Amino acid sequence: MKVLSIICLALLCSSVAFAGVAGQKICIDPGHGGSDPGAVGFGLEEEDVNLDIGLRARDLFQLDGATVIMTRTSDVYVSLQGRCDIANNNGADRFLCTHCNAHSDSSANGTETFCCAGCSATSYDLRNKINPEMVSHMQTVNRGLKTADFYVLVNTNMPAILCEVAFITNAADNAKLASGTWRQEAARAYLHGTQSHYGEVPHDPVSDIIIDNSSGSFSCSANWATGTSAADKYGSDYRWRSTAATSDPATWTPNIPVAGSWTVYAWWSAGTNRSPNSAYQVNTTSGAVNVYVNQQTNGGQWNSLGTFNLGTGGYWVKKSCWASTGYVVIADAIKWHKN
Repeated sequence: MKVLSIICLALLCSSVAFAGVAGQKICIDPGHGGSDPGAVGFGLEEEDVNLDIGLRARDLFQLDGATVIMTRTSDVYVSLQGRCDIANNNGADRFLCTHCNAHSDSSANGTETFCCAGCSATSYDLRNKINPEMVSHMQTVNRGLKTADFYVLVNTNMPAILCEVAFITNAADNAKLASGTWRQEAARAYLHGTQSHYGEVPHDPVSDIIIDNSSGSFSCSANWATGTSAADKYGSDYRWRSTAATSDPATWTPNIPVAGSWTVYAWWSAGTNRSPNSAYQVNTTSGAVNVYVNQQTNGGQWNSLGTFNLGTGGYWVKKSCWASTGYVVIADAIKWHKN
């Protein structure tokens, strides 16, 4: 029994590593709502704070590649079992419940994070990773890592935590909970703690980079004409050129901020006079890669050119006009998405 206890303790205290946040299903549960406003302090209602933090966290997780399930997205009442059902029925991988603390003693302050007693080592690890991030981001007193048999922690099928972000009844904590800047920090803490739990270095997600043909990061020769008539264009116009036995490329040059795996997309306006074998050239860490597309179809949408390893800096995409004569090629917009 002693050996077993030591093994169990080691499991609870060890770091649990996974493959990363991208691709995971994260259920975010903003506590209270509707007829249940939660705690109130200095005119601020907990239900509103919880929802705003939850929606901010949703946006960050989605940018980082996760699928997010919300138990509520507006000021409505959802029962405790209803919250569990949403997470369980959608096959969530993790459950993050956000609350504000309250106490009759207005000096009580700080952050504490719970998992249920006797739950999996994964739940303990999730709690242990999120709490210090919340304390660091919110610059609050650390009230510690705790266990409690809260309904949503016991009745969800996946590893689950509940974080009391700060005390709504404490003046200093309340001022942070009332601030959009600090609520964004709480949302970042949820993301960074979950990233750490999944074995990643905590980081803010990188937004998509989109360069239209009207951007300063786009260039082309005077041989490329400007068109506005196509209804499926991106933005207000696009560039077009007749095909010829020459490259004369249109070029989009982003500033890639983070090295790694990026998916590159192209947008064009389709038409029967477009080249069915139109070439894009994507600059990667391994050199330029040629990608051929049919611009007679799939107009008015983002079309993947592939996923590539890119370094930082100007990893350009070029649109060549070298194709069978008798057609035109379209240079409209390019998007880079960090995976």
